[in-house]
Amino acid sequence: MRKGAKAYVAANFVTQLFALVRFSLLARLLGAEELGLAAMLILTSQFFQTVSVTGSDRFIVQDKDGDTPEMQGVIHLILAGRGVLIAIGMVLFSDLVALIFGSAELKQPLMLLALAPLISGFTHTDLRRVQRHSDFRPESLGMLISETLALVGTVVAAYITRDASAVVYGLIVRAIAQVVVSHITAQRAYRFAFVREQALRFSSFATPLFMNGILLFFGTQGDRVLVANALGAEVLGHYAAVLLLIYYPTTMLVRLVVGFYLPPLARARDNPERYAEERNRLGGRITLLSIGILVGFVLVAPIATPLLYGPSFVEPLHLFGLIGALQTARFLRVWPNTLANSIGRSSIMLYNSIVRTLSLPLAFAMSVYFKSLEAILIVFVLGEVAAILSAVWLLYRAGAVGLRREATRVGMFLLWIGLVCAWTWEFDALRPLEMAVLSGASLVAIALIFTERAVMVEAMGLVGKRLARLRKKIGV
Repeated sequence: MRKGAKAYVAANFVTQLFALVRFSLLARLLGAEELGLAAMLILTSQFFQTVSVTGSDRFIVQDKDGDTPEMQGVIHLILAGRGVLIAIGMVLFSDLVALIFGSAELKQPLMLLALAPLISGFTHTDLRRVQRHSDFRPESLGMLISETLALVGTVVAAYITRDASAVVYGLIVRAIAQVVVSHITAQRAYRFAFVREQALRFSSFATPLFMNGILLFFGTQGDRVLVANALGAEVLGHYAAVLLLIYYPTTMLVRLVVGFYLPPLARARDNPERYAEERNRLGGRITLLSIGILVGFVLVAPIATPLLYGPSFVEPLHLFGLIGALQTARFLRVWPNTLANSIGRSSIMLYNSIVRTLSLPLAFAMSVYFKSLEAILIVFVLGEVAAILSAVWLLYRAGAVGLRREATRVGMFLLWIGLVCAWTWEFDALRPLEMAVLSGASLVAIALIFTERAVMVEAMGLVGKRLARLRKKIGV
């Protein structure tokens, strides 16, 4: 039975809501150019975090020895060392990063930002370990407190400094709060340990993820790096403002999917029938959810963007279609990635990231020769599609999925992103023949959704039960 599941959902929602509020206030306080510089600082922090990823949060949940004090001590030692190395790297390479982005004013904030990973390295992993037993309460509390303080710290700093360095103070405050809460809520004493056998077990899991880190960064953040480098801080500020309207909700959902689905999948991997049931439930729900997010984003974001950030952030409709397609394709990858983690095949994630990163050179060429945001986004969307297809194929080769069923899901998703992007480009032209073709194709896409009727019936049943409980509570 899950403990604190509702709190975990609420904490993730509040976390992403506060992040959006924080970014909106920064946009209004600082303007597009400073917002772009702030995005560069965040990108740099994410780069160092991603290229040193170890997957300890997933390992401690799915590994058979993840609950032992010895293994936990080994992970604490590795995480602390990682935090020290990241901090040193950020200080040493601050000049180079400022040069790459063409913004010398980034150097000092980057050096100060090194404090955030240094502090975070001493987080107590009990808040993740207890999730082996479906207890999400400690992490939920940590998220709520740290994100609330980070929001306050960032906004106060922005009001005082009126520059991009405000995000640095917010990230440092968040790191301090996370560490403090993790130790207060821990059930075990914080300790370091080095047990050779345990360290080797962890390294065999972490090495592919570590190698995957730089590929993962450029696969997920390469679009922002290229926009910053080729089109400048102001364009990056506009692009990041729109992107974060869908990035924050999908990030929240990724955390929930991994938190809720990885433990039961890992427990069921030795029971083929049970594993197939959990696998199909995950695949169907993520596919339908991806389509729903895409459509909802394109309908809501064009209206929400100027309301949140101001009238200067109005963007063309087709840009929302491309951004929605890119981010929902990235979100869809949580489905094969969670399956790969559940069977301990982190190498699948590495091979998958190699495929998606192949789009980077082409996107770079587009940024150099066309100086077009749309061209960059189209290439990255194609890279994500190739990554999804390769992930499904690798899982099939590993015996974890059936090829026909999963290919149908991917095909349905691709039809939807193609239609949504086409509608956003066509909306201004209003050409009768093209609109008739799109309308017919849209009916086919809607019909394909019913191939997931089992998932839909299950979801409606869950909603019905929730409503019945609610009516009972209020006495209706």
